[in-house]
Amino acid sequence: MSMSARLRLHAARLDELRVRLGRVRVVVQRFEKDQAAFGALCGWVLTGLGERHIRHDELIAYVEETLVITVHGLRGVADGRQSLAQFVGEPDDGPRSATEIIDGVLAVVEGREWVEPLLADAPVAEFAIPLDDTEAAVRSGGLDVAMDRIPPLRRMVDDLAGMPDVVAEQARLWADMAGDLRIIGGDLRQCLDADFAGEDGPDVRAYLTLMANNVEALRGLVATCTAMTVITKAAGDLILLARDIVRGLIGDLVARVSGWIADPAVVPLPVLVSRLGTVVAATWRIDAYLTALVTSIANLSRSIDG
Repeated sequence: MSMSARLRLHAARLDELRVRLGRVRVVVQRFEKDQAAFGALCGWVLTGLGERHIRHDELIAYVEETLVITVHGLRGVADGRQSLAQFVGEPDDGPRSATEIIDGVLAVVEGREWVEPLLADAPVAEFAIPLDDTEAAVRSGGLDVAMDRIPPLRRMVDDLAGMPDVVAEQARLWADMAGDLRIIGGDLRQCLDADFAGEDGPDVRAYLTLMANNVEALRGLVATCTAMTVITKAAGDLILLARDIVRGLIGDLVARVSGWIADPAVVPLPVLVSRLGTVVAATWRIDAYLTALVTSIANLSRSIDG
């Protein structure tokens, strides 16, 4: 096969890869434009996720545009309008690999260094202890009463809720993109190896060096997608954990107070003081968990730029 024919075939394959990159960009555009999925309490902290969607789309578009230019240039070389050496010019060293940076982000996220100690050692077990039917009903009923009759409390829990299904979908989309981009990068590498097998001229080597930058860029995008999968899931899981703890505290406290109110016996002052202390302590714990959650999510958000 002549070099002109090889170049035309190679250009056609690159154009097909460009089309596949375009499909990946459509997936990026499906992400939420705001962070309502993470709840009003933490969504404002996670603006970095929304910005990352935009940046990721820009980076994919850049690789896509590079392939457009390459296809056009190779077809010009095949038609004899310019030489391959003229088209390639002087290739630079290419973009810095993102994989080392992303590996550091993953180590931080998976090591849970960003989680505040109060939540890292959260006493979830205290709300998972088996209860008899009466105790379970009282706790559940207490939570329902609090949600119905205390609007500020209901708003606080609503602010924590977010949309877990949307968060899970976002994590899945990042994972899907990582898989698609990994395949496209591998196909590009195979395309370069196969289409120029046996060719070792300086112009071909220069071209392969140039295109290796695109392979590396795709690897960086895969690493970013992988990191964003972990980050998105970690954020959603911690918010749900904090929400369950707060709901448990509220349900337990209201159940206790309801029992105190239903007791007709005269309560001595020391017992009243103790009960007041229980209410104050529960309120403090709720505030402490919410503060720990916001601080933890802020720490996580900062890792996105790492």
